[in-house]
Amino acid sequence: MKNIIIIGSEGIIGQAVRDTFKDYFQVCIDKSLGEEMVENSNSIQLSYDITSEQDLNKIYEVIKGKNLNIDGVIYLAGVNYMRNFFTSTTDSWQETFDINLFGIVKFLKRIYNLFSEKISIVCVASQNGIVGHEDRVDYGPSKAAIIQLVKNLTVDFAKYSNKDIKINCVSPTYVLTEENKEYFDSFPGKRLINRIPYKKLVTPTEVSNVIEFLTSDKSDAIRGQNIVIDYGYTVV
Repeated sequence: MKNIIIIGSEGIIGQAVRDTFKDYFQVCIDKSLGEEMVENSNSIQLSYDITSEQDLNKIYEVIKGKNLNIDGVIYLAGVNYMRNFFTSTTDSWQETFDINLFGIVKFLKRIYNLFSEKISIVCVASQNGIVGHEDRVDYGPSKAAIIQLVKNLTVDFAKYSNKDIKINCVSPTYVLTEENKEYFDSFPGKRLINRIPYKKLVTPTEVSNVIEFLTSDKSDAIRGQNIVIDYGYTVV
């Protein structure tokens, strides 16, 4: 059985990813989990903050103590506070980049020694990292930085690592959930949908299916790429 780490496992996409990767042993990390650590036959659930050096050390020790070699990492953690030029602050920019971007690098550096000889890493960016959008003044740049980050990491891993490390990212459009369904049935929600050529929102499962492909051997030649899941939103 392969071992996979899912960071941000309790979000909507995280839950879909957990279902999609049910045949893997899962290390699920999400600071919203109640107990610090819960073990099951096919998973370990850890309630840690990946922006904290102390918590990163705890995560490392847990995984190392279980003698797990990591075959995949899926980074879903992120914040999106819908701020604009006038409402954002230095602290809000820092928080967004700490979680959305720097957390990826810090986490991968900390657990690098636990990577299998062949590993797939997928990060979740966003359509807002490709096109402009109101009230995304810090979120959009943080997601654009992820898209560039996986390109640079691909080059670094190819040049300096003796492991076969495949890293890519996905950029979903608006994701339909039970929580936002009512909004997208409203006038402003329908107006957003009308900006999408196919007038459709993606589902969490559609996102997790692309993530599954990027972790599989079928995508071995895809390195440092951003796969857009948007029913055409970013092409017009």
